[in-house]
Amino acid sequence: MRRWVLLALGIVFWIGLAPDPLLAQGGSSDGRTTIHVVQRGETLYRIALAYGTSVEAIAQTNGMSDTTNIQVGQRLVIPSSMVNAMVSTAGRHVVQPGESLAHIALRYGSTKELVSALNSIVNPARLYVGQVLDVSETTPGRPPLTHGYTHVVQPEDTLYRIALRYNARVDDVLLANGLSSPALIFPGQQLLIPGPDAPALQELPAPLTELTLMPLPAEVGRTFRLRVVSYEPVTPGGTFLDRPLRFAPQPDGLTFDALIGVQAMTPVGRYPLTLTIVDDSGVAITFETVLYVADGGYASEALTVSDELLDPEVDSAEIAFVAGLVSEFTPERYFDGPMGLPAAAPVTSPFGTRRSYNGSAYNRFHTGTDFGGPPGSSIYAPAAGRVVFSGPREIHGLFTVIDHGWGIYTAYAHQAESRVQPGQMVSAGEVIGTIGNSGRSTGPHLHWEVWVNGVETDGLQWTRLSFP
Repeated sequence: MRRWVLLALGIVFWIGLAPDPLLAQGGSSDGRTTIHVVQRGETLYRIALAYGTSVEAIAQTNGMSDTTNIQVGQRLVIPSSMVNAMVSTAGRHVVQPGESLAHIALRYGSTKELVSALNSIVNPARLYVGQVLDVSETTPGRPPLTHGYTHVVQPEDTLYRIALRYNARVDDVLLANGLSSPALIFPGQQLLIPGPDAPALQELPAPLTELTLMPLPAEVGRTFRLRVVSYEPVTPGGTFLDRPLRFAPQPDGLTFDALIGVQAMTPVGRYPLTLTIVDDSGVAITFETVLYVADGGYASEALTVSDELLDPEVDSAEIAFVAGLVSEFTPERYFDGPMGLPAAAPVTSPFGTRRSYNGSAYNRFHTGTDFGGPPGSSIYAPAAGRVVFSGPREIHGLFTVIDHGWGIYTAYAHQAESRVQPGQMVSAGEVIGTIGNSGRSTGPHLHWEVWVNGVETDGLQWTRLSFP
């Protein structure tokens, strides 16, 4: 029974009862991320050796400039070959919005016919965003092309005039379009004009010049970024999975980012993403694409709990309260780069685990990441932000919520002590409270949540990737 002390019953959706085995001294894993807490006498070399990685890889992952200076209790994200091995992308292409089979073939110095054959594609029009294509075979004499203008041939056009207009070489235009002679053009024909300063190879409505998503494929329960680039000021919007897309501008005023969380119980499949662009004159255009959402790889567990812990009225009220706290969109971005870890403690229950209670269906999930730290140990802000709530709640116990801007919120439940007040600005690494056993909990731990555009997501993804 002592194993259970590290875990919490949290809210009905938040209950966590089965700790993961530790991978090394002071280390833990959620199946994708290895976390190591530095012990007395350790060096970065010894830590790298223990995990089968390198000092350089750990330093790069954690943004360390001095590999000789590590502190006892410091939390390190380990790029372990066991759980964080980078999948080789050589010979593979993940389809982005607006890309056609012709664009992808040009990008890799191949042809539509060859890419179709390699991937058994019968209907090129049915490509979808996130689809992984084999592009390992190329065509001799066709150099890769990643950027180009699309020109519609007019009656008075010649290939020489077209090339001159775009400051391109006629031979390059011929090669990019598979033409053997300048005479083989006709009015209405679409030509690709290569150029280093040209937009990326995508079929996008004006005034868009680029539309990208990362990481791809998008995964259930995790975050992805949608970036829109235009050649003139616009106001972007749209929807995905029945939720509005909320964009924030970059300093250039022409680049916009939306951070999107995929709800953790979303079935794997293809879903429409609709983008709306409004220019300065009020004219709106709509661009639609299909995005594939992949499985998140979450485990399942069956739990038996007392009926008093499954009070739907209490649960609904608390869920509504938290949803209200994280619904506002702050245009200013406070976070910068990957998030830090909120506690120097092992992960005892990862995000997203599917759960059955007292024989019910597996229709609930763990909405946060649990850290099994000792009572009174510090809780750290993983990124800069503004405190929007700090106080007691029936289920979450002593509870803190931080707004990091751009629709990103982090939440901290079951604390023993809060050291911040609503409205207070905090910096990354600042102590904001201590681990406790308050609220609906069976033992000291921190339940950490990351909300993206009103959706609970895997917080440990934010420690591995830099958004935007």
